[in-house]
Amino acid sequence: MRIALNIEVVGRRGGAEKYAGSLARHLASAGHEVHVVARSVAPGELPPEVQWHPVRLARLPGLGGLRAYRFAAASQRLLDHLPVDLILGFSKTWRQHAYLSVGGPHPATLEHSGRRFRSAWSRIAWRLGKLLSLRQWSFRVIDGKAFSRGRAPHVIAVSRMSAEHFQKHHGVPAERISVVYNGLDDTNPLEDAATARRRFRGRLGLADDDTAVLFVACNYALKGLEPLLEAFAPVAARMTQPKLVVCGNNRIGRYRRQARRLGIENRVHFLGFLEDVRECYAGCDAFALPSFYDPCSLVVLEAMAAGLPVITTRQNGAAELLTEGVDGFVVESPWAIESMTDRLVRLAGDAELRRSMGRRAADQVRAFTLKTRLAELLAVLERIAPQGLSTHGSRSAA
Repeated sequence: MRIALNIEVVGRRGGAEKYAGSLARHLASAGHEVHVVARSVAPGELPPEVQWHPVRLARLPGLGGLRAYRFAAASQRLLDHLPVDLILGFSKTWRQHAYLSVGGPHPATLEHSGRRFRSAWSRIAWRLGKLLSLRQWSFRVIDGKAFSRGRAPHVIAVSRMSAEHFQKHHGVPAERISVVYNGLDDTNPLEDAATARRRFRGRLGLADDDTAVLFVACNYALKGLEPLLEAFAPVAARMTQPKLVVCGNNRIGRYRRQARRLGIENRVHFLGFLEDVRECYAGCDAFALPSFYDPCSLVVLEAMAAGLPVITTRQNGAAELLTEGVDGFVVESPWAIESMTDRLVRLAGDAELRRSMGRRAADQVRAFTLKTRLAELLAVLERIAPQGLSTHGSRSAA
């Protein structure tokens, strides 16, 4: 089968960007002819047999908000003349037979992101800003084209929650949605987790009996660092062992100030951006991600695979893989502060509970390998290819 992947950037950072490279390699190794239509590709991401078709965009000073729309339009023109059997789009594109939604539908992201503001006036101001944003206008236009009547692609969602959001926000019928959860790349494991644990804890000055709770994210606001710090404060006041480890982003000023106001600055380690977080998983004892919205958080799966019990929210599709009180905890929302504090206290105060839940978490995600998930995705593509072509035609979905 001749398959084109349509995504703005293929690279090692970002869920969709990393996944696109892995998928291209997997499809090529399975014997398919693979084309990548992208603006940029990180060196070494694509094997020689995968053909990259660069999308060139001229610089337009002051109009950066239109970049997504311009890329979608330019890639459509390129794809119109590319002889392929199936086009797989990742996000912010409309020329596709199948849509792989790593990030979920954009309207759902906006709906849930606004909930991180406690003040009604702040939410109104934020939504007004989004309404007036040229970038957000581009996203709305792209969605309108992608999910217009008669053109809606087959959606590959990464959780049941995300699938329901596509039905709600874009009217995609259930029969045109498949769920394929995220997968873990197990090709580069830590050689010695025990040594990595000692090294990591030694750098942070953690004692053997300290309980380190890990938080990993790029977008601290969306993934709930503010409510996590608030929930952690009474834990730190009640117990001496718990420490909070935060990494993924260098922009920590407002959160360091919040920790100082809460009196927990000396109990929180802000590590900033790390190229490799595997030692963080090895060196910590539990994982918390009280996300406001996440279709299926890969870091939750990584934490479970590392044997860490997880605390997350129902707004995270990865919560579908957890059994409450068995391999993790699921709270109703990031602002359920008391519930989150209760779970943190239970984990911090019971080493055997942490170990038993961590073992069950690792067992639960053992089958969630990237290889398995890519095989599931390929099966979906092969199943829908005739349907997609009969609906759109190889060149008609312009």
